[in-house]
Amino acid sequence: MIKRCCFGVLALCIGVALHAQQLQPQMSSVLYGDLQRLQSLTSVLYVAAHPDDENTRLLSWLARGKHVRTAYLSLTRGDGGQNIIGGELGSALGLIRTHELLAARRLDGAEQYFTRALDFGFSKTARETFTHWDSAQLVRDIIHVMERFRPDVMICRFPASRMAGHGQHEASAILAQAAVASCPSHLRPHRLLFNAYRFGDRSTITESQFALQVGQYDPLIGMGYGELAGRSRSLHKSQGAGTPSTPGTQPEYFETWYGEPPTTSLFNGIDTTWNRIDRPDIGRAIQVVIDNFWTTDPQNHLPALLRIRSMIATINDPFWRALKLSEVESVITSAMGLTVDASVSTPMVLPGDSVAVTLRVVVRAPNVRLMKVDLPQVSTADVVVLGNDQLVTRSYQIQIPQTTPTTNPYWLQKDPEGGLFALENEDLLGEPTTPPELQCTVHLDVDGALLLVTVPLSYKHLDPLKGDVIEELRVIPDVSIEPTTTLVVVNNGQGTIGIRLRAYRDISNATLSVRSSRGEPLTTVTFSMAANTDTLLSVPIQTQQSDNVDVLVTHAQHTFQHCVRVMQYDHLPTLQYLEPARLRVVAEPLRVTARRIAFVEGAGEATADVLRTMGVRVDVVSTDQLLNTQQLLDTYDAVLVGIRALNTRTDMTYVMPALMQYVEQGGTLVMQYNTTGNLKTTEIGPFPMKITRNRVTEENATVTLRDPDHILMTTPNRIEPDDFSGWVQERGLYFTGDHDERYQRLLSMNDAGEDAQEGSLVYASYGKGHYVYCALSLFRNVPAGVPGALKLLANMMSAGGAGK
Repeated sequence: MIKRCCFGVLALCIGVALHAQQLQPQMSSVLYGDLQRLQSLTSVLYVAAHPDDENTRLLSWLARGKHVRTAYLSLTRGDGGQNIIGGELGSALGLIRTHELLAARRLDGAEQYFTRALDFGFSKTARETFTHWDSAQLVRDIIHVMERFRPDVMICRFPASRMAGHGQHEASAILAQAAVASCPSHLRPHRLLFNAYRFGDRSTITESQFALQVGQYDPLIGMGYGELAGRSRSLHKSQGAGTPSTPGTQPEYFETWYGEPPTTSLFNGIDTTWNRIDRPDIGRAIQVVIDNFWTTDPQNHLPALLRIRSMIATINDPFWRALKLSEVESVITSAMGLTVDASVSTPMVLPGDSVAVTLRVVVRAPNVRLMKVDLPQVSTADVVVLGNDQLVTRSYQIQIPQTTPTTNPYWLQKDPEGGLFALENEDLLGEPTTPPELQCTVHLDVDGALLLVTVPLSYKHLDPLKGDVIEELRVIPDVSIEPTTTLVVVNNGQGTIGIRLRAYRDISNATLSVRSSRGEPLTTVTFSMAANTDTLLSVPIQTQQSDNVDVLVTHAQHTFQHCVRVMQYDHLPTLQYLEPARLRVVAEPLRVTARRIAFVEGAGEATADVLRTMGVRVDVVSTDQLLNTQQLLDTYDAVLVGIRALNTRTDMTYVMPALMQYVEQGGTLVMQYNTTGNLKTTEIGPFPMKITRNRVTEENATVTLRDPDHILMTTPNRIEPDDFSGWVQERGLYFTGDHDERYQRLLSMNDAGEDAQEGSLVYASYGKGHYVYCALSLFRNVPAGVPGALKLLANMMSAGGAGK
């Protein structure tokens, strides 16, 4: 029986903003669930391909309802997807989605793992997926996670067939099956299941499958698991994955792929108790605490919990000993109301810096003493009796070790190899984030028992709107090297690269060099800078070849070759990653007759920046400017509409009719791709047509020019089929369909075994002007310097003739 029960409303969101930068006690409702998880000796590993693929209702029910150790293994970090909240793509987007997943897991109670697979974008078949992914390596990765997690039950979200709806979805099931089949017998789960579903008109549910009711109301959290799942899934904000919180129970269906089919429970035939390791005495001791749990005075259970900890320390099996010691110590710190944080007053530090650390400790239990504090290069024996609910503050001066690495996600420390991240430290495989390098360990005497608590060094500050904000302390290099654009067009073998340098310490007689992909020096510049300043250099280069070039700075016998990138969103902690100081130099002939372009911002892309490097003035225009047809005609050679503008901008409902008038009176309008969801208007062109879900995902699919002599294929640059070689990711997405006969469909392409798609590039002459809808993935291929993408962009902008 739970005594003096006074659980409040949902406690599970507490700590989301802190991101584990400090230790805080869990509320009693969560602590009571943690005790029940301590009593459980089983686990479930859920497997799928991407962030947001997971069934959060099932995860919530397992982790919060059944108190089973539950984890989601996402093969990728979602790097190849689209971003509805900003311009980050690729690795930066993968980092955002990693932390969105972690926020979701904090809410639904599950753990999070990854493999080294790189999300290369949408694919239609597992066959296509495995042309990018090394399947044998990913099977080993899954087995590695299985060895760490030891699941009794594995559940796949998708079937190993085209019914999965995405090649990477299908591949995730194939890889999970292969891992179960090939792993050592002691790691093999009791059963492997497929969690069937009905998505729209696609259903994998059959009458023979095992059905389980989930979503029940839980008074400990004040809602049902379907409602909790809606909140968890809605944290995938970069995907626009807002999901309704649905009350009431709903069935989940399971098909058995390996092992004995379940009959009444997912855990049929599995001993989930302490009898599993012949320690029923520990189970009985834990049950006494559960049956007599005091929600308002959990510290009263400390003597019993410390005895249970001592019993767990005698377990012979090292896996169960380590896991259950971690769990019971988490329960103990919450029961004693322990809060610990170690913070500095600056968000960034350099190796070698001297910084002041403030340690704050408060405990709500008797007989606790602070015995020792370990910090980087500092260890102090400082015995302090911690009074009940009395804040103890200590200050220390430390030096950041010279060997401290710069803050950077471990999977981004090397360039990817094919469709996989190349890991510098294989020991970190599976981890969601890089473990903090700078830490503080507090040694506590709790009623005669030694307890070590470790927290990362953090940056703590007071925000006038948010209050206390505690974030990761970021380690930075001496200098950040920031090319002003990812691509530079060189004419007649000569060009200029803009490079912004940010110095974080004094730099004297440093050398900046620009090198080709073969390591050949193209330019060398000597410079000096004071700390905390920045400067913009215009560096001339000479080259006759298109190439990827690297920018390096040599200073004090150290070489730096990265740009420090920082992302800040309200729903995430401040995130830092390093990006190679690399850009694409295009030396091929490229002409553009347009001189001034109006750009309608969409969901974020670099296309406008590339146009600027081609010598075009690009103005981001307001709604009022777009509604002034005559001003557009008088001022601009063309209007370029950014990706997904029709999905993200509510003003497009009345802007599109104005833009059609602009075209009719002689303007050039170029629309980029939009998705089918949440369109603000269906009037996307001067004549009827629709946006479809059709796409061509094979980046090497043959491109046929249906009208090679069309103005968009010839003026001012001749485009040949070979110009589409080296395409990045998919050819295009959300092609148009049901075209009015007045549209000209200029390209044809198809994935292997499929019919030709002709909706990637359509053109219409309307009145005196030109209308273009381009669903090719220019937003990826223009910054990558693909010749066909650059020429097509230049031709579309120049369709109206010579510039104003």
